[in-house]
Amino acid sequence: MYLAISPATGVLGIVHELADGLVSTWTIEGDTVAPFGRPGATGSADPCHLAFAESGDLLFAANYSGGRLSVHPVGPGVVADAALTVDFTGTGPNASRQLSPHPHQAVVDSARGQLLVPDLGADRVRLLDLALVPAALDHDDATDIVLHAGAGPRHLVVTGDLAVTANELDRTASLLDLAEAREIAWFPIGDDLEPRGLGCSAIRLTRSGVVLIGDRDADALRALRLDTEARTLELVATVPTGGRHPRDLQVTHDERFALVADQASDSITVITLEGGVPTEVVATLETPAPACLARMP
Repeated sequence: MYLAISPATGVLGIVHELADGLVSTWTIEGDTVAPFGRPGATGSADPCHLAFAESGDLLFAANYSGGRLSVHPVGPGVVADAALTVDFTGTGPNASRQLSPHPHQAVVDSARGQLLVPDLGADRVRLLDLALVPAALDHDDATDIVLHAGAGPRHLVVTGDLAVTANELDRTASLLDLAEAREIAWFPIGDDLEPRGLGCSAIRLTRSGVVLIGDRDADALRALRLDTEARTLELVATVPTGGRHPRDLQVTHDERFALVADQASDSITVITLEGGVPTEVVATLETPAPACLARMP
């Protein structure tokens, strides 16, 4: 369901969203992909995201249905069974989606030595101190960033002392102060349609300060301009992808294009960017049910 490539080692990590969750690691040489370590169990259900530690020797997996964050060793021939786990608690007001914790992503916040875990089920961004990893990993609910009720934070991006979350359940983007561990404000990603209950998906930040968010209700790519001084987000563009269910997206290294994985239409849409703002669809690539796009270093 999700891919990550270690900037330190170039190893590819894959999370397998199964009732008995798995992670696996692979090497990439040219057009050849080969096993690196041995697949490992997360000990929890439906892992949906993973991230490498800066060193590349650990993987952090967010287990959606199991409400767990698991930590896995990475190495040639190493069995990647979870070495550390943290189980979250909490609920939210959405009776159909927030009866239990649903960690949806893991992001290493190197500047503050912590791991950020958006929890869709509890309207929180969990903060975990990485100082003791890999010996231990602790979590205290009192340190979490609490978002507005019913937000359903899915994924986030970090810039300086700020983070921006894509909130799946109420179609908003929240601006967070990481230094003060609080939500500053939240902004709609677009109110030009009748929601279908699918909401926001992936989020990326361009160098020009434009936040790109996949909108599965609109089958479109949304762009919001981030003003770090005023601490605001403003919707500046909406480009329909021409496909269905944009689950993930990436930006090319030169930031000339955004690639959007339209999972339900078996396609990847290529959209031009001008100053980080999407303008038009220029190509559509066919591929079976793309769920994630990992950008090579």
